[in-house]
Amino acid sequence: MRLGPAYTLNMTVARAAEPAGRPWDDETYLDEKYLSIRWRSVPQILYAEWKGFATSSEFRAALLTGVRAIRERHVVGYVSDARKAKVVLPEDERWSREVWLPQAVAAGLKRMAIVTAAAGLGKMAYEDAATAMDSHGLSMRTFNSVAAATTWALTGLN
Repeated sequence: MRLGPAYTLNMTVARAAEPAGRPWDDETYLDEKYLSIRWRSVPQILYAEWKGFATSSEFRAALLTGVRAIRERHVVGYVSDARKAKVVLPEDERWSREVWLPQAVAAGLKRMAIVTAAAGLGKMAYEDAATAMDSHGLSMRTFNSVAAATTWALTGLN
């Protein structure tokens, strides 16, 4: 029995670049002294943690970074931990309603859960903002814990 010529095949197998936006990969979109924004693959939620004061330009750029993450990850529920957030300037609050909100809703966001401090001006300001934004196509609620906020942001159930 005669076999044909023998060949040796040498090849390197490399892992192909993974496409952006895969829902099972965690990703940090922003990590600054005033805010971090992260996509969490489990439980498939966008999570922001305010760490302190952001200037007007930092605040607006950060919110637009969030819109990019909403669009790329097809985010429906967003948790924003604002317990350490500082005062939001009135013009930035207005900008968030007039500019950020329509972009976030157009990108697919349905529910925004805000975790607030137990008391204080920040809590009242976020509750007022939640009421205003809730009437513009985005369901927004305030919570005392990240766990409760996450459950609601994922399911819409209290």
